[in-house]
Amino acid sequence: MTLDYDLHKLGWRAFQDLCAVVLQQVLGQTFTTFADSNDVGQDGAFHGAWQTPADTSDTALEPLVGPGMAVVAQCKFSTRASGTLTPSELTNELDKIQALYARGQCDGYLLLTNLEVTGRTKAWLIDEVRALGPQHVHVLPGAWICSQIERNWNLRRYVPRVYGLGDLGRILDDRRIRQARALLTGLQRELATFVPTDAYRQASDAISEHGFVLLLGEPASGKSTIAATLCMTALDHWNANVKRVDGPDELIANWDADDPSQVFWVDDAFGSIRHDPTLTDAWTRRMDQVMAAVSDGARILLTSRDYIYREAKPLLKEYAYPRLQEHKVVVDVTDLSTDEKSQILYNHLKAGDQPAAALALWRPTLPDIARLERFQPEVARRLSMRAFTPSGTLTDARSLIEFFEHPRRFLVDVLNGLTAAQKAALATVYLTGDELPAPVTPSPQVEDAIHRLGATTAEALAAFTAVRDTFLSLDHDTHGNSIWRFRHPTIREGFAAYVAEDISTMAVYIDGMTDAELVRQLDCGGPAAPGTFVHVPPALYDRIVPRVPLPVRRKDDFMTPAAAWFLIRRCSDEFLRAWAQHHDASLGPLLSFGMYLDAYWEPKLLGRLAGAAALPEHLRVRAANQVSDCALDLDSGYADPYVVEVFNAEERQTLLDRLRDELVPRLESAIDDSADGWDSTTDPEERYAPARHAVEALKAAFPTDPDVLAACEEAEHHIEFSVLRSDREYDPPAGRDSLAALLRETSDERGGRDPFEDVHDGH
Repeated sequence: MTLDYDLHKLGWRAFQDLCAVVLQQVLGQTFTTFADSNDVGQDGAFHGAWQTPADTSDTALEPLVGPGMAVVAQCKFSTRASGTLTPSELTNELDKIQALYARGQCDGYLLLTNLEVTGRTKAWLIDEVRALGPQHVHVLPGAWICSQIERNWNLRRYVPRVYGLGDLGRILDDRRIRQARALLTGLQRELATFVPTDAYRQASDAISEHGFVLLLGEPASGKSTIAATLCMTALDHWNANVKRVDGPDELIANWDADDPSQVFWVDDAFGSIRHDPTLTDAWTRRMDQVMAAVSDGARILLTSRDYIYREAKPLLKEYAYPRLQEHKVVVDVTDLSTDEKSQILYNHLKAGDQPAAALALWRPTLPDIARLERFQPEVARRLSMRAFTPSGTLTDARSLIEFFEHPRRFLVDVLNGLTAAQKAALATVYLTGDELPAPVTPSPQVEDAIHRLGATTAEALAAFTAVRDTFLSLDHDTHGNSIWRFRHPTIREGFAAYVAEDISTMAVYIDGMTDAELVRQLDCGGPAAPGTFVHVPPALYDRIVPRVPLPVRRKDDFMTPAAAWFLIRRCSDEFLRAWAQHHDASLGPLLSFGMYLDAYWEPKLLGRLAGAAALPEHLRVRAANQVSDCALDLDSGYADPYVVEVFNAEERQTLLDRLRDELVPRLESAIDDSADGWDSTTDPEERYAPARHAVEALKAAFPTDPDVLAACEEAEHHIEFSVLRSDREYDPPAGRDSLAALLRETSDERGGRDPFEDVHDGH
C-alpha cells in the first residue's frame, strides 16, 4: 500500500513546486516556462519541449511522448483531504488546450493532481484532449506522486516538508526512526509547514561541501526548523548517525573516528538568549578537535542568534579552521524573499486552528504581511493559533501589521489573559531554566512560588496540558529524557517581559530560582542587550547580592563560571559595589592569574570591579602590577576593555612608556620566545596568534608614533616569514556528496495569482 503524504496540506504553490521536482527527477524533464493562470490553466502549468526521459523504472510512462514535441504539464490542486477529480473541474482547460495546440505549443498533455482519478474520468479526458489535437495524454494522480516520494529520496530532500506529512516509519529504518523521533520532538508541525528557502539551500550546500554550517538569524526566524530538516535529509540519504548535543565537549565525547557518517546538531551554540562566554571558550579550546572530526567525515550544524554570534566571533580562533571561509559556511536564515514569506505564512495558517471567517477577513492583508521586513516565521505560527489571538484583537489591517511588528507586546497581553494555574505552569518551567523534567515534581521553592502566584500545585500541574503545543512543548533532552520547555525562546522572553511588569511578581520569581539559575537568567543593570530576560531594579538587589557566590577557579579549569560573567556583563556599578562589600574579606583569590590574560576571567572581573569603584585599593594595585608584567612579556590581554580598568591614568601612562622603551626594541625576539614551547603538532598560525594580537595592541596604543609603527610593521613581516617557514601542510577535506546540488527551483515566473486565495478552505 502506498503511503499517503497528505498532499492536500501543501497548498497550491507548494504542490506546483513538488510537480516541478517530479517532472525533473522522475520524468527527466526541464520545463523552462511557468504560468499560474494567465496562459495555460487555472492551477498553473509547465510547458516546454519534451526530452528523452531518464530511466524512471515506470513502464506505464514509456513512451509518454516523442522527443522534442511541445508538452504542457498541468497541475490541478485541491484542498480536499480525499475525493476524485471530476470532469467539471477540467472542462475549463479544454479551450486553452485547443488554443495552445493551434499555436504548435501542445503536442502532448500531462496532468498531475493530488486527487484520485477514476478510470472513467481518465478515459473521458484522454478522448476529449485527443479530439482537440494533442494525441499524447497522460494522467498522474496523487497516489502515483506519493509512490514516487516514497521510493525516491531526491523528492523528499527537494520538498522536505513531506517529512512532516508522512509516516516516518515507512521512510526510515528502525534505528533512524528512533533518532528522528528524538530530533523532531516538538518540531513536527515545523516540518509539516516547512518551506525550502534559499537559506535552506545554502545551508545544504555548506554542510554537504564543507561538513560545517552555522545558521544565523533573529529569534523566531526558523533556524531550528532548517537544522531539523537538514538532519532529516542526513538520516534519509546518508544513513547518518545524527546526534543533538549541547556543545563541543559533548560533541567530541560522542565523535567516533571510525564512523564517517556522523551529523552533530548544536542549537544556540554560543548562548540561547545572550552570549554565553563559557560556551565560546569551550568552542575556542575544542575547535582543533572539532575540525579534525570534520576532516574525518563528520558534519556539524550549529545555530545562533545573529547578535550573539557577532559578540562571540572576536573570541573564536578563526585561525584554527582557516579552510572554512565564513561566507561559505555562515548562512543568514532571515534573508527571505516575499514569495518565501508568503508560502511560510500560508502554510502556518493552513495548519492552524483559526476559523474560516477569520482567515477570510485577514486574506486581503496577508500579502502586505508577507512584504514586511519584520516578518518572522514564529509569529506566523502564532497568528495561526487562536490561543495567541484572543477574539476581537485582530480585526483590521493595522492590528494585523502590528501583530508582526510588535510581537512581544501582543504576547504579553495574551499571557496576562491566562488563568493563574496556566501562568503557574509557565512559571514552573521558567524557574527551572527552561528544562523541567517530566513528570513534574516541583521543588519546595517552586511550590512556594506557585502558591504565591495564586494557584495550587495540583492546578498548576493540570494546566500543563492546556498550554502544551502553544506556550510549552514536551521535548527530549540530548540524553533522551522527557522535559518541558517553552515552545519557542521568544515565548520565554515574552514571559520574562510579563514578569518584569510587576515588582512583587518579580520578587516571587527571584525567590523561586536556585542560585545557579539566578546568575544565568537575571540582569542587574548590565549593558542593555537584545533578548534580556528580566531587568531587576535596584530595590531588589539586596535579595540577590548574598546569593551570588565569589567565582572560584577549579584546578586546571579555564572555563569562565556563570557567576563571573554575570558580574562582568550583567551588573551595574551599584550592584557590584554592594556585592564586593559583601565579599570584601574573600576577594584575594581573584589575583590568581598569570600570562595569557585572555585565558583567565579574573582580570576582567577585577577590571570591572575597579571601574565600578568596588575593588579595594590594595587589590587594585596588585592587579595592575601583575597585568603590567604580562604586557611586557608580549601579552596583549592588558588592552582588553575590561582589564584596562585596573589601571588609573598615571599607571596606564607608565605602562605605555615601558612598552615603548622596553618591549618595542626587542619585539622580534619576544615574538620568537612566545612561539617556542608549543607542541610540534600545533598549527603555526595558532602558535603565532598571541604575537599577532600583541602587535595589533601596540599599534592601537601608539597610533601616531612612527617608531613604534615601523617596529610593528617589521614584526608583522617577521611573523609572516616564521609561519611560511614551517613545513607543516594541511590536506583539504575530502569531497562530499552534495546534499543540495539539485535543490534549485525551475522557475520564478509565477504570474499574478493570489497565493492566499484558498487559505480559508477546509477551516
